[in-house]
Amino acid sequence: MTPGVHYGIANDAYHQGEGLSHSGLKRIRMQTPFHYHALATATDAPPKAPTPQMFNGTLTHCALLEPEHFDLRYVIAPDVSKSSRLYKEFAQQCMSSGMEPISQLQRDAAFRQAEALRKLPQVAELLAHGQPEVSAWWRDVATGVLCKCRPDWVSPVGLGKGVVLLDVKTASDASPEGFSKSVANFGYHTQADWYCTGFELASGMQVHGMVFAVVESEFPHACAAYMLSDAALLRAREDNREALNLYARCAQAAQWPGYPSEIQVIELPRWA
Repeated sequence: MTPGVHYGIANDAYHQGEGLSHSGLKRIRMQTPFHYHALATATDAPPKAPTPQMFNGTLTHCALLEPEHFDLRYVIAPDVSKSSRLYKEFAQQCMSSGMEPISQLQRDAAFRQAEALRKLPQVAELLAHGQPEVSAWWRDVATGVLCKCRPDWVSPVGLGKGVVLLDVKTASDASPEGFSKSVANFGYHTQADWYCTGFELASGMQVHGMVFAVVESEFPHACAAYMLSDAALLRAREDNREALNLYARCAQAAQWPGYPSEIQVIELPRWA
């Protein structure tokens, strides 16, 4: 893919396209290069169904950022057992038409979550102008590695003064303390650095930061918006650089190490 910013690229085409994404980089950092390479090159990996929490995030994302597409992607299923003949026939029809069956409860929850986020004044301001699902590619200057990212939403700031990126997250706890734990557990700080740095290189525009719009999955869907501190982003940049350099070395040597192959002596964890 040519480095730069690209609009209108389908989600599957983006994910199947070349380039190192943040999710791939995170797998190298949090697991091993072996995990990354095996999953990136596998043609027979068993499909992994999304968890209910992950699927709720997908539905909320669409309801907030692309509501006009929601009823083109999802259809309300009959309220019967999934093992019934009626449901199986309905699911087969959905598969043929490229739509996904969901329950009325799932649809209602997603739109309530989206409505809650739109009531945050600064989030509403960002959503008033911009584009969803913008794909960007760039080459890392230090290693030459082709990299990519796909922000949920890109909002222009003023007249030619740059952009702000928006990322939508669903969570069990959207409080500052709760989401801070999620940032550490799921690497959202490295995502923010990867997206901001990469989109700036790909677009040539100044990126003023990434806003995380976070909404709880359970009713009453409390929500909040966050940006990461300079200290968190500095740590993220160091972590990303270390992982990117490791990826480049592995790619050059065509070797993707996993866990040590020798027998190791281990201790009980400190908490034990």
